Amino acid sequence: MDFQLTQEQQMLKDSARRFLEDNCAFEARGSVIGNGGFDVGHWNTFAELGWLGMSLPEEYGGLGGSAIETALLMEEFGRVLCIEPYWAVAVLAAQTIVASGDQDKAGSILPALVAGEACPVVAHGEPDARGMLSYVTTSAVPAGPGNWTLKGNKSMVIGGNVADRFIVSARTSGAPSDQTGITLFLVDRSVPGVKLHDVRLIDNRWCADIDLADVQVAEADVLGTVGGGYAALDTGHAHATVGLCAEAVGVMEKALWITRDYLKTRKQFGVTLSSFQALQHRMSEMLIELELSRGMVHKALSTMNASPEVRQLALSAAKVHVGRSGKFVCGQSIQLHGGIGVTEEYVIGHHFKRMTTIEYALGSSHFHLEQLAAMERKRVA
Repeated sequence: MDFQLTQEQQMLKDSARRFLEDNCAFEARGSVIGNGGFDVGHWNTFAELGWLGMSLPEEYGGLGGSAIETALLMEEFGRVLCIEPYWAVAVLAAQTIVASGDQDKAGSILPALVAGEACPVVAHGEPDARGMLSYVTTSAVPAGPGNWTLKGNKSMVIGGNVADRFIVSARTSGAPSDQTGITLFLVDRSVPGVKLHDVRLIDNRWCADIDLADVQVAEADVLGTVGGGYAALDTGHAHATVGLCAEAVGVMEKALWITRDYLKTRKQFGVTLSSFQALQHRMSEMLIELELSRGMVHKALSTMNASPEVRQLALSAAKVHVGRSGKFVCGQSIQLHGGIGVTEEYVIGHHFKRMTTIEYALGSSHFHLEQLAAMERKRVA
C-alpha cells in the first residue's frame, strides 16, 4: 500500500481542513447543536464541494473515489468535532445502497443524495444487538400480494432526527442472529406507524429511536432482494467502521496538539509545564498511541477490497486499538489540563466525549476483541 497521498488527495485534505476550521469549529457549533445537529448551509456546501459523493461511483453522480478519500474527510471532521451527519448519510447509507446491487433505486436516490437533496440513513441497530451485525428482530410479515407489515424498534439511528427516509432492516425469515433472511426496506419518515424519538448524545450529535408499529410497505420499497440484505449491510458497515476509525485519529491528533500548546503556555513553579520530563514522557506515550492507531487505519483501508473475512479481521483489530488508544489519548489530555479539562465550555473534554461514542459505535472494543478471538479459534480449529 502506498502511504503517500496523491496530489488530488492532498488538495482534498487541505481544502477540507480550511473549510471545516473556518466554518465548523468548536466555537461556532452552538447554533448547529440547537438545530438538531444539521446546518442547511453547511450541507449545501458539502454537496457543492463534492464531499457527499466523494466515494460513490460516477454513474450515480459521485466522484468515483475510494474509502481512502472518505477516511481523509472523516479525519478532518474529527479534528473539529463536526456534528453534521455526514458519516450517517454519505458513508453508511450511501455505501449500503450501492452494495445492495439495486441499480434502479440507487439511480433514483444517490444522485439526489450527492446534490444534498436527499438525506437517507440506515435504521439497523437494535437494543439487544450489542454490536452483532446480523442481529435483527424487527419483523416484516407479508400483508397481501406485494405488501409487507413492519413491526419493531430501531435504536440510536444517527441522523435519524433529520432524515427524510430510512433504510430499515427487517427479518423476513430465520432466527434473530441469522445472516440470511434480512431484508432492507425504504421507509419514508412520514409513513403512518413510524414514530421518532429524537435524542441528543453526549457528544452533541443527534440520533433517533424509531418505533415501527404496523408500518405498511410495498414490494417496490424493497432495497435489493428479499432475504439478501446482510451483504449490503456488511459492506456499508465496513466503510462506516473505517470512517469512524479515521475520524478517531483526527479527534486524537487535535487533542494531542491542543494539550501540547497548553503545556507550553501554562506555568507552575515559575516554569512552563512542558519543561517537566514526566509530562514530556506522557505526551510521547500519547503520540505513540496516535501513530499506532493511524497505522491500524491504514491496514484496514488496505483490506477494503479483500474478502469479507480478511476485511473484518482488519476492521475489528482497528476498532479495538483505536477505541482503547483514543480513550487513553483524550483521557490523558484532560488529566494534563487539570480542572479546566472537564468544563463544558472548554474543548478538550468534548474530544473525550466524542471518543467515547466512537468506541461504542458499531460494536465496542470489547465486542470486536471477542470477534477477533472467535476468528482465531476458527482458524486454528
